[in-house]
Amino acid sequence: MTLEQMRTTLGISTLPGAFTEIYDRIKTEYIAHAAHILSDEFLTETLQEHRVMLSYQDIILAAARDIRKNEAFSLLVCLLEKWVAQGGDVADSAYEEPIGTGLAYDFLHLFPAIPTIPRSAAQLRSRGVPEDVIVDTLREYDFCIDHCVGRVNRPAFLRDRLNWIRRIIDGDLIHIGRLKYDLPDRFLSGVRVYQNEEGSLSLLADDLQVHSSGRVLGSSGCTDAEGNFLARIHETEDAVTGHPVIDGLVAKQEVVLQKNQWKLCLSENDPVLRVHIPPGGNFDKQTLANTYQRTREVMANCYPDMPFKAFYCSSWLMSLDLREILKPDSNILRFQTDYIAVPIQGIDAPTFSFVFGDLTLTPADAPTLPENTSLQRAIKQRYLDGKHVRHGAGFFF
Repeated sequence: MTLEQMRTTLGISTLPGAFTEIYDRIKTEYIAHAAHILSDEFLTETLQEHRVMLSYQDIILAAARDIRKNEAFSLLVCLLEKWVAQGGDVADSAYEEPIGTGLAYDFLHLFPAIPTIPRSAAQLRSRGVPEDVIVDTLREYDFCIDHCVGRVNRPAFLRDRLNWIRRIIDGDLIHIGRLKYDLPDRFLSGVRVYQNEEGSLSLLADDLQVHSSGRVLGSSGCTDAEGNFLARIHETEDAVTGHPVIDGLVAKQEVVLQKNQWKLCLSENDPVLRVHIPPGGNFDKQTLANTYQRTREVMANCYPDMPFKAFYCSSWLMSLDLREILKPDSNILRFQTDYIAVPIQGIDAPTFSFVFGDLTLTPADAPTLPENTSLQRAIKQRYLDGKHVRHGAGFFF
């Protein structure tokens, strides 16, 4: 089958330019390769050995059988496997996915990733990562299907999930205890953090356009111009002057920090562990404390080449607005207390995505938001009142 025949069969109008070079490399072998990576034997062995997607195994095998029946689908799986391996981005507008219904369409983007699972496990083992951490990390595949169930009400592995699972393929994500982490990311919060000899911290906003409310300009509900100001740090040989950050908000009145008393300890581009919070599981204070301790141990023992300065989290769970909704003893607010809030351009989209399962929702959709949980009801009422639940961010050492 030629590329043009594949394109026509699947009803795709354009293909990424890189597909031509990849096709030239695999055109004599893709049929045999597809038969192998889509076989019941290979898939069953891979999933069973690595304890991945076991609850979805039957439907994955059925999807593979449907793809094997169509040579155009088999060729596309092989092209995607090679393209992703060399850095191709399925979110790129150059890539047009085939549109249709059925298991072959729902799971097309899973099969280019499955052959990488043994390599991911081997890479983790080569660093001495504990087996339970390896199992939890590879469960990201299960979470991807779970995520699609929440979006489309059926098991699937949609196009954007292949883009997300590249974090596992590239070795950039690890799951330890209750949390997941991007292996060292960069601190990009628009804040410099200073510490004095007593251990006290002082945060100064670094080149931020600030709304009169103290939030970053452009945050949801913070777009009007009146009272805005530029928060910028001015530095001399002896001191730094800037707008302090207090509980995530930028103050208009500047402060002066003497350099002989305050030392810079965290700034833009410093390495941090970016925290992700998967759904489900205990979220109490002790569970989180154990997780952070285990994380420090795993990083020190298995990733000594990736030192980090702080934990950093950007999430709807870090929203300052939740303090007006939730009880002070809620696990979400207790989670926040570990972190020092920093200003970011907080928007509504993450809240709609994670609480209501739809990234496309806007405050205008408030009247039709579901009310299946007490949290959904409280957040819906907040939007009906014309307020917001903007995602927030914070760090701790």
